[in-house]
Amino acid sequence: MSTSKSFLNYAYIMKLAKYLTAVVASSLLLTSCGEDFFNDMDSSTATSDQIENEGKNDPQKVLASQLNGCYTNWNLFIPDGVSGLNQHMECGFGGIMTMADVMSNNHSHPLGTGDPFRYDRVLDYNAQQYIRAGWYWSFFYTIIKAANDVVSVIDEANATPTQKQYLGQALAFRGISYAYLAQYYQMTYKGNEDKLCVPILLSSKESDQEVKGRATVANVYERATTDLEKAVQCLQGFKHGNDKTTIDESVAEGLLARVYLVMNEWDKAAAMAHAARQGYELNDINLAQTWNYQDANNQEVMWAFIPTDANKRYYASWASFNSYDGPGYGHMYPHVMDQALYNSIPDADVRKKFFVKPEEATDTYPALMCKKFPYVAQWLGNVVYMRVSEMYLIEAEAQLMAGNSQACADIMAEFMPNRVEGWTAPSAYTQMSIYKQRRIELYDEGFGYTDCLRLKQDLVRDYEGSNEAAALKVNIPHTSYKWIFQVPQNEIRDNDAISEADQNPLQ
Repeated sequence: MSTSKSFLNYAYIMKLAKYLTAVVASSLLLTSCGEDFFNDMDSSTATSDQIENEGKNDPQKVLASQLNGCYTNWNLFIPDGVSGLNQHMECGFGGIMTMADVMSNNHSHPLGTGDPFRYDRVLDYNAQQYIRAGWYWSFFYTIIKAANDVVSVIDEANATPTQKQYLGQALAFRGISYAYLAQYYQMTYKGNEDKLCVPILLSSKESDQEVKGRATVANVYERATTDLEKAVQCLQGFKHGNDKTTIDESVAEGLLARVYLVMNEWDKAAAMAHAARQGYELNDINLAQTWNYQDANNQEVMWAFIPTDANKRYYASWASFNSYDGPGYGHMYPHVMDQALYNSIPDADVRKKFFVKPEEATDTYPALMCKKFPYVAQWLGNVVYMRVSEMYLIEAEAQLMAGNSQACADIMAEFMPNRVEGWTAPSAYTQMSIYKQRRIELYDEGFGYTDCLRLKQDLVRDYEGSNEAAALKVNIPHTSYKWIFQVPQNEIRDNDAISEADQNPLQ
């Protein structure tokens, strides 16, 4: 590489992260670490060399501050170069979750061209010069940079139990970040293993394993699973108890289960999901239809962001876009369920109650508007990243696809009576029948886009009876590169290892 250019343009990444310095310096998510750690070694201004050198003198300080950087960025990072409504959309992983359902068959957008998500909705925001292509790239590589700074400081052979827990959390962040990057910047794993994906950036002690250009899909997933498997090992026995804001052993297992599912590693996905859900309980049929799905105190919640007065983001928040009855964007740009999906839900399914019935629609609350996330005063609604119900559905699908139909049936027999009154088991399950349950159960929780990718689902918004606005009625096959984002323009400009010839197709 030339001396004028650097892998992933780290000066730019640092600039992106500086947005957080003023707004989140007081928001520490690992309360045991101490506020002075974050202020002393701020990941948004310190270089990797400074962090590594300081780590030799005071590793505990560096570990605490850098790990807090992972959490703060995951929860609140907003890329530089965006403004107005787009800045509000692109706040933290919660913003990515919201966009994931927009870009799927789960949503309908009745406002048409008046909807701010209109280009995302028709998969027309993927070109290299657009802010969306840069958003996911800068978000996940900022997380990876902070995680690498943790990894670089830890002497694993002599690590204390606490340091191993820090290492496990950092590796979990790095591993899942690579898994998401792989899904956004190349076609799904199965059948595309040899296609170009994303660069692999590691810590200074692992530099011999880096790939500065676009590594293959197989290599990126190998990195993701290696990190997450090691994270599970490092976090063995570590349970966060009531502090659901941190990654513990169960959360790391759940993240690994997600990745194995994409890879069609069915036995491994089933095993990890089963391990992850131990110690958690499903909501019963009454609680399933009454709790606010942004309340981290619920027994199903495994991992969440719990904002405080110091770090709440008002309009740039999960609550703003998802609370249907709050003062934010949720009532202006309503989340409306796709008509065909709604029609497929039996009336006995209590989850159907979370959507406005057509006969009860008003100007304020249109038909099929989602009501899962009632507004929490002062914009303090929690962002739930993982629930145990997801683990049940991963395990059931993986068991089915592994050929264990009875194991699948047993899992669904435990799950479904908690969602459907008078439920009776079907004669058989299919992958698509379980996928339907994912669409209903996890609606608006950030799985729509990645599920469409891994299951190779066409985008179908133009059909008889569709409630999509006429301007957005499009059907896009899963083979189209409109689903996949191009490598950002800045990266091609600043990384000598990637050229225009390596770019993804636009269509």
